[in-house]
Amino acid sequence: MFQRTQTYFDWAAVHANFNSKELKLQNGTQVDVRARTLDDGTKQLFVGVYTGAGKPIVEDYTDNVLGMTIDQALDWGIDRGLSVGNGQKPE
Repeated sequence: MFQRTQTYFDWAAVHANFNSKELKLQNGTQVDVRARTLDDGTKQLFVGVYTGAGKPIVEDYTDNVLGMTIDQALDWGIDRGLSVGNGQKPE
């Protein structure tokens, strides 16, 4: 279970369906990526990186991912999460 920060709750305050991907890295770091399309066509992306115990390292979201499909946004988010997560020391 992830310990969420206000950043996550701000993103989650908009109730809309989303797609997600999660990864657990060899060092124990976990990556949680979520993307959604709003009714006006805006695509939003949330990226969370957490310790193996679920404590937040980074939580960030982008209000409008321009020029990407949802799948592309998820892949981009995974890449961002990996760059942060792979820099963490193993637990």
